[in-house]
Amino acid sequence: MTLNYANQAAWAFTSGNQQSPIAINSAETQASQLAAISWRALYQATSISGEATTLKAPGTGAAYLNDRDFAFQQLHFHVPAEHVLDGQRAPIEWHLVHQSASGQLAVIAIFGRVGKPNPAFQALLDQMTPNASHELTEPVNLTPLLPTTGTVYHYLGSLTTPPLSEGVEWYVCADAVMLGAQQLADYQARFQPNNRDLQDRHDRPIIAERF
Repeated sequence: MTLNYANQAAWAFTSGNQQSPIAINSAETQASQLAAISWRALYQATSISGEATTLKAPGTGAAYLNDRDFAFQQLHFHVPAEHVLDGQRAPIEWHLVHQSASGQLAVIAIFGRVGKPNPAFQALLDQMTPNASHELTEPVNLTPLLPTTGTVYHYLGSLTTPPLSEGVEWYVCADAVMLGAQQLADYQARFQPNNRDLQDRHDRPIIAERF
């Protein structure tokens, strides 16, 4: 079923006051010396699907998030960005969905900014078939879509699509990754805006960590 982003009030809603995305004000976060993210394995897309509202790429990879191991599940994109940082909304945001052995979900959110073309993003665009999914003949190396340094804002939230389940750990990266202007335009031409409305923070703590 295609999500109607113009009528988000009609989405199935299952739980309470820790919803995502949120607006992050860096001046209101709590500083920590913890290293939030450590990439532990090569990130690769092994299949791809051009869905109605986003490009999704399941694959393989691993990260160490706040001293725990998580396996990469899939990558997908939102245009424009869902999270807002210090009053600024990026033109695109992508989510790396992870799961631990115990079933805990964690999402790493990365902002895109216009600059030099990104080879990983281009490889995904080149192999996407609208409204279809398929295995990739050769895996796509997703490393160019991953930041390697900077601040990470960690908070507890939810999925941003139904069922909007809570208990999801979020890691929002402050340092954006570059995409080419034409690449962004090509993506926007294929997909309509798919950002969920900002949700109330409800005084949740936001921890400013680092790579």
